[in-house]
Amino acid sequence: MKRLFLVGLVLFFGSSALVFAQEQTERRRGLYLDVGLGLGGVSYFNGDTKAKADYFNNIAKSRETTDSFLLAIGWALTQDVYLVWAMSTVDDDYADAQLHRSQITINLWGVGARYYPLPSKKYLQLGLDVGLSRMVTTYYMQDIPDSSDGGLSGRLSVACDFDTTMTGLTVLLGGSLMMNIIENDTSLAYALFFKLAFK
Repeated sequence: MKRLFLVGLVLFFGSSALVFAQEQTERRRGLYLDVGLGLGGVSYFNGDTKAKADYFNNIAKSRETTDSFLLAIGWALTQDVYLVWAMSTVDDDYADAQLHRSQITINLWGVGARYYPLPSKKYLQLGLDVGLSRMVTTYYMQDIPDSSDGGLSGRLSVACDFDTTMTGLTVLLGGSLMMNIIENDTSLAYALFFKLAFK
């Protein structure tokens, strides 16, 4: 009877350990992917781009600024930090009364990190992307856009992760600030964004 009890005890603890190990394996973070869209604004502080934006704004009936393409893909360095390759595009779109459009576009390509600072490893996500950038200005009735030389941009983000587990599909809602130094122009873009992510 004692032998049967000991065998049962060993089987119970052995199966419990296997289940726990399996759960831990399933919950370990690996691949990261997110894609999203944002709405916000951009301020130009100096240089030719500020003059262009002021001109567009004076003749425009409406202005809309979007983070039209947000993408990050990477891998977990630790269970709190992902290293990602990131891309984002800010479209500052001006339309006159006849819906003729001019646009200033800022593109960022770089590397970044996604960090979960809370002990529970969920809910709060902090992000930082740094990389090369380029500004493209499209004028109404002009076929060839005006493209700048390369510059540098950095993007900070804070988001709420609505997934209650460490891994899996999730929705992110948050805000971002993107500082751009391109040629002699400095600008700051800001947005509220929505993302779908797999972590």
